[in-house]
Amino acid sequence: MKNTRISFLIFSIIVMCFFNCEQQLEDIPENDLSADQLFADEEGTEQAVNGMYSQLQGYDYYGARMRLLLWPHSGKYQSKQNANADANQLSISNNNLNLDRLWRGMYQTVNQVNTVILYVKDRDLDNKDTTLGQAYFIRALVYFDLVRMFGEVPLRTAPATVDDINIAKSSKEAIYNLVISDLKKALDLLPNRGEYLDGRPIKYAANAYLAKVYITLAGANDATEQPENFNAVTESEITVADITNFWEEARGELDEVINNGGYALTTTFGDLWEEGIGSRNTSESIFELQYGATGASRDNDIIRDVVLAGHPIVAENTNTFGRIRPNKEMFNDHIIQYSGEDYSGVDFISAGSGRDIINLDTNVADPRIDETYIFNSYTRTNNNRNVNLFPRVNRGNNAYAHLKKYKDLTYNGTNTFNNIILMRYADILLMRAEVENEINGPSSAYAFVNQVLQRARTTESGTTQEPADWDATSIPSKEVFRERIMKEREYELNGEGHEWFDMRRRGLGRFQEQIDHHNAAVTFYSSENNRDFIFEDVENEMTLPIPSAELSGNNLINE
Repeated sequence: MKNTRISFLIFSIIVMCFFNCEQQLEDIPENDLSADQLFADEEGTEQAVNGMYSQLQGYDYYGARMRLLLWPHSGKYQSKQNANADANQLSISNNNLNLDRLWRGMYQTVNQVNTVILYVKDRDLDNKDTTLGQAYFIRALVYFDLVRMFGEVPLRTAPATVDDINIAKSSKEAIYNLVISDLKKALDLLPNRGEYLDGRPIKYAANAYLAKVYITLAGANDATEQPENFNAVTESEITVADITNFWEEARGELDEVINNGGYALTTTFGDLWEEGIGSRNTSESIFELQYGATGASRDNDIIRDVVLAGHPIVAENTNTFGRIRPNKEMFNDHIIQYSGEDYSGVDFISAGSGRDIINLDTNVADPRIDETYIFNSYTRTNNNRNVNLFPRVNRGNNAYAHLKKYKDLTYNGTNTFNNIILMRYADILLMRAEVENEINGPSSAYAFVNQVLQRARTTESGTTQEPADWDATSIPSKEVFRERIMKEREYELNGEGHEWFDMRRRGLGRFQEQIDHHNAAVTFYSSENNRDFIFEDVENEMTLPIPSAELSGNNLINE
């Protein structure tokens, strides 16, 4: 145990010396000896791998900052956090604190990965392939996040040195080429199922992310409306692979996952979100970040961020904020689509009075509604006070349904057993349905989405009527299918970190349509400037600005 702690400390020091300032970078020769010692054997190398994951899932990346920034800036969530007021109003500035810290966390992760690659690639170690496979996989994931969020960004493929502490931005084409190249390397190097630690990615995770990359590029290129400065990345510009059609490439990668990956949907949707360790690394999990209820510092803040204060899904007197919650239209749309009630000709459910309680028929309504949302009202465990929520109230701080997926009765205010799921099998099936619709139309695409719908209907006591299977009567055309599959992703994956990307990957036109729908909801519920906002001039919000700290410190970047 002592040697493990020393190895991890050495690795952390090495990475910080590579990453921070010129004075630290001047000390690299002294630290090279420590690096050689750390990577001299399999045990030390494994600790370096743990360091990569620790950075990836730490507070300044997936543990908190990614959520604090992207969820409210997606246009689908509202945040009570004052530090994020600009993102919350969909008008983000480049001096946003979460933006700066997230940028830093992402590049610290890249630097850790690059350090591992540098010191492992030429060594003769039994865990060399597994180590490099994970390193290439994580680097691809980070740059995929960066290019989707910012567009052109600095591209580092080696640890920073005193000679390149500042570098210019690279093109989107160059970044996507690295992402695809790294994922293909990961595909060759990552282990098969059962050959490594449970919870770590296997080779099919690389197939899954390659598919998502291709779908992102295909959807953006097919969009009828994009921002003025949009730069398409075409098949011919992916020089690391022979690609003629992104949709076709995505289909091949998804079929590999479906046919050979060994994944399966859990029996019920609720199985994914049951309280306790049983929801970790299920048959559906393709890649999830592993957390535990140990340690003195916060890393995964999901419970604090989304769970209502005093709600019984966490331990009594636990410090939670519930500061990020879905916008009213998200809950509204799921109710109208799949509650089983007749809302013909209605865009929004009524709200704001005691008679506006939603009572779901458990034999009819989509079980995902109750598994995903806290709504109507709840009683606080710390003071037995009743708190009314949306749709019981339509204006003010509480006038939102909140997320229910994240439960932890052992949560101590600092750490949680809850993992963060980045990719699961339902996502694969929904992407496969989307791809099939684009290639061949809806007739052969129904089968993929209907697997997700059938599981959604399944409960421990039987099956519900909603969500009903799709067919040529309910979803008659490619255009209808295209929009409905994006909404189905919202119903299935709500609160899992996909919204910012899904809102934008079909172009400015769809993004604007969704924003218009939000604005109409704010008007309908008379909630403008009462913890709710009308979003305007959203074209610039398709991407994020480079943080001001990076601009002031890097003279090779001009935003």
